Amino acid sequence: MNARLLPQVLRNGFAIACLCALQSAHAGQFVLLPEGTVTLIRATTVFNVDTPIALAQGDLLATSAQGSAQIEADGTIVALGADTRIAVDAAQGGDSLALLSGWIKIARTQAAATKPLSLDTAALDAVMRDGAAVLHASRDATSLFVETGGMTLALPDHPDAHRPLDGDHYAEREAGKPLDVSARPAPSFIAALPRPFRDPLAPVPAPGNAKLAVPPQGRPATFADLADWLVTPLGIRRSFVARFRPLAQGEPFRSQVRQNLRNLPEWRRVLCPPPAMQRRRAVVPVQAQSTEEES
Repeated sequence: MNARLLPQVLRNGFAIACLCALQSAHAGQFVLLPEGTVTLIRATTVFNVDTPIALAQGDLLATSAQGSAQIEADGTIVALGADTRIAVDAAQGGDSLALLSGWIKIARTQAAATKPLSLDTAALDAVMRDGAAVLHASRDATSLFVETGGMTLALPDHPDAHRPLDGDHYAEREAGKPLDVSARPAPSFIAALPRPFRDPLAPVPAPGNAKLAVPPQGRPATFADLADWLVTPLGIRRSFVARFRPLAQGEPFRSQVRQNLRNLPEWRRVLCPPPAMQRRRAVVPVQAQSTEEES
């Protein structure tokens, strides 16, 4: 598709597509609507999800090579492409998503603009209020195209330096390099864009009897499930030691963490805790002892 036609195609029907929100969602809460099976890591447990569920802070999601999904809340739709890994993070006064890798497309109505959406990637951070945008992220690079509305961009290593990006603009950055902004998406971005992302987003109707609950059975997360998350530079990593500490009490997770301590220095205190401080016995002054004996 011609790069100049892309924003127009995605813009058409955007207002109609986002007029209604998922009826079964709680206000301000994301609901996952999977197409196929999505892997969910909640706390320290892995679930295979193929029906709508309500998401919680800290949830780690992964679509399969053939799957996709949408995350919806009031006035917000986030479509996940295949092989995409994303987390529901925490943000003051708004929602936050941490994109580890893969493709997402976002559409937000003006009604949702009062509550900004924060988007964290390894190479680029963004805050979006309303409009539509497509993002791709890897461990070392991020690229995005804003079709409508606008975003405020910041570099993870320079969080106080903000750069506004209006609709019909493209930005990309490799980790450690300057931000590159242009009016046209890169040809490689257009070529790799998931085909469904060329059309406006529309809410996915959930079944009327959806319980929005995780499946009853799951399995403990393994090191392989978490390896890429544990080494990510994303801010959500700061919560992982406290969250996954129970897994490090057993094998083989403990040994696998030990083998990767060079990339996981924050886990050193878990595997090699400092010796406990011995309580020093109180020393009674000699004069006090004499006084007690005389009395």
